[in-house]
Amino acid sequence: MFSGQKFFDDKHFPKGFARSGYFTIKEAQLLETSGRTMKALFEGTMVPQDEEQQKFVDEVNGRRAAESQYALCWLKYLKEINHKHVVYNLCSTSRNGAAEDYSEAEADE
Repeated sequence: MFSGQKFFDDKHFPKGFARSGYFTIKEAQLLETSGRTMKALFEGTMVPQDEEQQKFVDEVNGRRAAESQYALCWLKYLKEINHKHVVYNLCSTSRNGAAEDYSEAEADE
């Protein structure tokens, strides 16, 4: 399923697939080498050329249980880009409220 050109997703993985912490080394290599073909097959812009590609399309679309390494890797990729990551902070202060209080305190002096 090699596409000839490397696949990158700078929007979701600006440091690359291997450095993201979500994919194994093998999965990152698979995405880089075959990602363009997998994306084209998934979006429907490319017609499956052989039985392996048709199997990938069926697995990704849910018509068949995902068993191939390509389908499992692509489904993991889709899960990560569609997952909303939550960031927790140790403290949260409202700077607007603090600024107003400070300016009122200065006005009283």
